[in-house]
Amino acid sequence: MGCVHFFIFTLIAISSALFVAPALAKEFIVGDESGWTLNFDYQSWAMGKEFHVGDKLIFKYKQGYHNVFRVDGVGFEQCSTTASLGAVLVSGNDVITLTTPGRKWYVCGVGRHCVDGKMKLVITVLPPTGSYFPLPAPAPAPVPALAKEFIVGDEAGWTLDFDYQRWAMGKEFHVGDKLIFKYKQGNHNVYKVDGLGFRQCSTAASLGSALTSGNDVISLTTPGRKWYICGVGRHCADGNMKLLITVLPPSGAYSPAPAPYYSGGSKYGSP
Repeated sequence: MGCVHFFIFTLIAISSALFVAPALAKEFIVGDESGWTLNFDYQSWAMGKEFHVGDKLIFKYKQGYHNVFRVDGVGFEQCSTTASLGAVLVSGNDVITLTTPGRKWYVCGVGRHCVDGKMKLVITVLPPTGSYFPLPAPAPAPVPALAKEFIVGDEAGWTLDFDYQRWAMGKEFHVGDKLIFKYKQGNHNVYKVDGLGFRQCSTAASLGSALTSGNDVISLTTPGRKWYICGVGRHCADGNMKLLITVLPPSGAYSPAPAPYYSGGSKYGSP
């Protein structure tokens, strides 16, 4: 009997080691109480949130007034639905399950609602925060993708009155990539902060010391949200010197099989 108990205990221990308890998926009503509507800042709405595979976006609006198209980065920038990724969603309560990690772009295709009414949303979806994943068998390591270097702000560099969220909007950042903050030494600096410090433009609880070289190189070593601000005077609060990015795992590190998602009772392809 003792041997049987030991055997059962061993099986339970092995099963526990092979699987990770799943985190509950979240549902995000796009725009919260405002819903999917004209003249709402959806990038500010998304700024403090983390989206993971398995989570759901819910677009709420009065049916017939708006719609939802999933597009690519170019379609997002141009507010164009000519190369949309899937059918238009029109139910007024469109539910999109996020099935794959990476950048996702959504626009309203009615009239000039995207161009003039700011009805556009871009998010970065992270891998699940824990799913039933058995430990993989040993396999040859994949050839790593070449890391990228991003000069923050491109030619403008790290400076006052530049829209860094717009700069980051069309880019994917992965573990192993580097951010390079270029500025005239002594004029600015770079602090890594948390979400609260980012919103309040506060360095009181900064995650590390200030970077001050004028050519600060930051290697992205972990996935997730990363917040950076300038701590000089009111450069962050008044000069918009703040950057938020979402870092994805290394390229090729996660490639789940696509699954269907549902909206308004209909089935669509991978979001």
